[in-house]
Amino acid sequence: MLNDLKIKRLKPTEKVFRVADHLGLCLEVRPSGGKYWRFRYRYLTKANMLTIGQYPEISLAEARLKTLEFRKQLANGVDPSRYQQEELLKAIQENTGTFSLVAAEYMETKTGQQSEEWFKRRNSYFQKDIFPIIGCKPIHEIDSIDIKNVLDTTMMRIRKSGRGTGESRGIFVRQMIGEVMSYAIITKRISIDPTYALRGYIKLPEVTHARPLTDIEKKELFPKLATYGGSTSTRNAIKAATYSWLRSIEIRRARKEFIDFEEKTWTIPAVSRSEILAGKRNMKKNRMHIVPLSDQLVEILKEQFQLYPNSDYIFPGEDGDMIGKTTLNTALKNLDIEFTMHDLRATASTIANENGFNQDWVELQLAHVSSNKTRASYNHAQWLNDRRNMMQWWADTVDGWQ
Repeated sequence: MLNDLKIKRLKPTEKVFRVADHLGLCLEVRPSGGKYWRFRYRYLTKANMLTIGQYPEISLAEARLKTLEFRKQLANGVDPSRYQQEELLKAIQENTGTFSLVAAEYMETKTGQQSEEWFKRRNSYFQKDIFPIIGCKPIHEIDSIDIKNVLDTTMMRIRKSGRGTGESRGIFVRQMIGEVMSYAIITKRISIDPTYALRGYIKLPEVTHARPLTDIEKKELFPKLATYGGSTSTRNAIKAATYSWLRSIEIRRARKEFIDFEEKTWTIPAVSRSEILAGKRNMKKNRMHIVPLSDQLVEILKEQFQLYPNSDYIFPGEDGDMIGKTTLNTALKNLDIEFTMHDLRATASTIANENGFNQDWVELQLAHVSSNKTRASYNHAQWLNDRRNMMQWWADTVDGWQ
């Protein structure tokens, strides 16, 4: 059996070694010089070893008492290792029971599964709307009234900001809280999701769909853009969207490497799964998309290349990086223009169809492509010349608005 004098005399070697004490207790000496109490036992015929703690923080007397405790558990048919794990889990759950801590644990489980944008958006709402009201409250004490207060506060904040009536944000926040509550149910913190009772609490307003521009709006678009006091990059981005039928995201994320001036094409490539998770999606639908360039669009692109030679983006912001999500629509609003970037696409689709262009060409130009990737790739090649003629006709038509 060991005593303190014998323990002090034990010197480390190149390999780990153990010295037995009594009833399965031993002291493990590691090459680093650390000495750790270990308990060796058999449970259901399987050999196991459990760490008690480090010497001298855990004394010999304390290690022996712990050994007797473990042997009593074995006598009662309990695995000491399993018992310790369950006690640790119980302690963790008791000490991390607030909503904010459970939410952080839930978000951690999504690492590598969701994009940076997914995390950024949720963290923003957690900090602005959710945590200030229920973040510090034990998750099992949160009820539907607490969550209703969060939703009401969220919608009020959005209304005051002037960025809408807040219903869609309120529904999103309820869904976020529901995700955390579902995780809490899975990890046995709660048994009922209090967001369920609020699923019909918020009613969305009627959706305003994209619309074609009026004749007056068509005539005013380019003259008003000419008076824009912001950056040339923003002004040219709106013009490029008008000529190309591209979405704002596709304009904002466009890189110079996408442009082939010899072939007069703008090719938006698909990206990998890892790039999508990193928030680097080029399009709403992650598929290759080819845009034939009209003469007018070529001139805009050449101007951008000359104005911003050091940026990888075609239409960069002031810092040379990607322009913001709301920059283009905000520019329209500042010019007292009452339509949105998406309305430009609706206008192009309506006019092209009214003038007898093949509906498949129009849908492909809008990147409303077939779910069949093989067919989509074939159509890109098959109809490129047809769409090139259509897009030159469109650019000339837009110029005629003035």
